[in-house]
Amino acid sequence: MQTAPNLKAWTYWCDEQGAKLTDASIDLASVMEGFIFPEDLSERPEGVLIAAEWPWPLFTGNGPGPQISHAGTAYPAVDVALEVADHSPTGPLRIRLTTPAWQIAYSADFTDTRLAYSPDELDGRVRSGIHEYSLEEWINRNKPTLFLAGDKMITAEDRLLAPRKNLAPFDRRRLTILNWAGVDIQKESQTATREPDSIQAYISAHLQQSQEFNILIDDDLAREAADLVGMKIDGDELVVTLVHCKYSSESTPGGRVADLYELCGQAVRGSKWRQDHLAPLLNHLDRRARSFRARTGVSPFEAGSIEELYRIRELAPQLRPRVHTVLAQPGLSASACTEEHLRLLAGAETYVHALTRGTFTVYCSV
Repeated sequence: MQTAPNLKAWTYWCDEQGAKLTDASIDLASVMEGFIFPEDLSERPEGVLIAAEWPWPLFTGNGPGPQISHAGTAYPAVDVALEVADHSPTGPLRIRLTTPAWQIAYSADFTDTRLAYSPDELDGRVRSGIHEYSLEEWINRNKPTLFLAGDKMITAEDRLLAPRKNLAPFDRRRLTILNWAGVDIQKESQTATREPDSIQAYISAHLQQSQEFNILIDDDLAREAADLVGMKIDGDELVVTLVHCKYSSESTPGGRVADLYELCGQAVRGSKWRQDHLAPLLNHLDRRARSFRARTGVSPFEAGSIEELYRIRELAPQLRPRVHTVLAQPGLSASACTEEHLRLLAGAETYVHALTRGTFTVYCSV
């Protein structure tokens, strides 16, 4: 009750839970099969690292939050991207802290008592309020959440959350094949110049032809919520579409699993924005839209305007969020992808659905 944004949301939740408690057809044993029991870790678990994410309180706090500096340039921690630097299934877990001005490489490895982060070379500094720390000291106090293939997660407490049974592969028949004619499948971003042959521009046009948006925003930059974020008020629901695009590593579609690692990681990270009744997402989009316009002189809105964004933000506490996640990878061939691809997609979909309860669409090539 303390987390409900209003009385309407609270009563709706009660009605949902009441229906489940009185449903005699629900088998308690089958429900408990899906329970996850955290495991303490002393060594690296199986699985490829696909994403890393800062602790959620960084996105929900008031004020600018911690500032990370390196080589004389500082950025808020929420604007420092965490990128996977190595998709090897063994060895240290490697990430990069990335901004437009610098990159800092970090490795995380297991000791007898914990997962310890250390810089590969030069380190940064962190200022939080009146305190200042080395980045190494700060990051070991504020560990990222790590996401591994197969719907596995390493928490900030160095505990593994993993399914108790193997996931079924993503149904190949659910892959949505598009005609990418005229698209350079190795060009992901449309940039401020709105490159028409980019994947992002093509998907934006495709979505606007097939559905309506009150707003559709280009959020493509480090620390993006998604490459494209669409919103539509539909009755008592706020429908949110998070679109994640990824360029192909080669000029023709194929069965390259590396083309999916980062894309699935983006989808997993993006699912967090469903929390707190979308307030952090709406605040993020407001800040990013104004920054994009100031930096480029170009509006980030593919549909709608910042005034429409403000209207949605005012109404959002009264609406129920419904989130759709879209992955666009023309380098993925539906006919050539293997079970490894499909299991990777299945793991991402399972996690995304657990957080958003929304749909999961994959656009690819023949």
